[in-house]
Amino acid sequence: MKTHCAIILLLVAATPSLLADDEVRLKDGNTRKGRIVGMDETSFRLSLPGPVPGQSAGTTSIPRANVERIIFAPDRTLEAVRANPGPGALNTARVRWQTLQPMLGIPESRAGDAGNLYGECLRLTGERTRLEEALGVFAEVEQGAWNPDDREDAKRGRLRAMIDLGRSQEVATEIEEIATSAQDPGLLLDSKLLIASARLAALEKLVAENPRWEEDPPVRAERLRLLHETADNALYPFLFHGTARGQAAKGLGILLELYQFTGDQDEARKVATDLAEIYPDAPEAKKAAEFLTKKNEPS
Repeated sequence: MKTHCAIILLLVAATPSLLADDEVRLKDGNTRKGRIVGMDETSFRLSLPGPVPGQSAGTTSIPRANVERIIFAPDRTLEAVRANPGPGALNTARVRWQTLQPMLGIPESRAGDAGNLYGECLRLTGERTRLEEALGVFAEVEQGAWNPDDREDAKRGRLRAMIDLGRSQEVATEIEEIATSAQDPGLLLDSKLLIASARLAALEKLVAENPRWEEDPPVRAERLRLLHETADNALYPFLFHGTARGQAAKGLGILLELYQFTGDQDEARKVATDLAEIYPDAPEAKKAAEFLTKKNEPS
């Protein structure tokens, strides 16, 4: 399946002339149609549609000073990457980002989206060098994208990559700054969930590496700290932004994992019940229902 998706991505990326045309509206009232394939400080490069479908008639340069507005057509390459992000889409995502990168600040361009998708493909490899590269891509989009939604998505991606690199303490510090700066609450909630997941992973690793943790006071104290920080961050959306249903359900899902890991079945049952009753349509509710069903089965 992954090979099949990779072939589709390559085919789409290799045939830009088959994509819908961008529309360049000029200040003199005229319109040019084609596909924006590049730009520099003075002009845009436009691939012109040919008389035969699927073939280009060549490219032309349009001075930037003459352009009033560009209406960018849907980008099938980006949508294909979005449907199957990850290592298999990495090369396609890289090429698309490199093509659109110069247009990061151009209104209505999809350069920010391309950068975020490429960054996510890099991040999903789990390789340190590519995680570092992802940080750079996300930072560039966060600083330079014309679209505020792309900038916020880039910040989320950057925070995830930092956690993957083991820099969760830096993320925690930044989240505290977000909490006090009246920024988008959605970003704050996503950040809290990222921290909760990171703390839970750290807790699982700590216990795996220290099976006799109960006999080691420093390890016991660290376990307690990670447990509390996981719970506090996971519960935050539910307690303070319960109407953000998706994020609240994700937080309860993390909390359910925490209690299952620690063996606190009573608390796990309470959280699973809340998930199933309050957020029945959330993906996490299915796991909660399975947990409750299993617990109610006769031994």
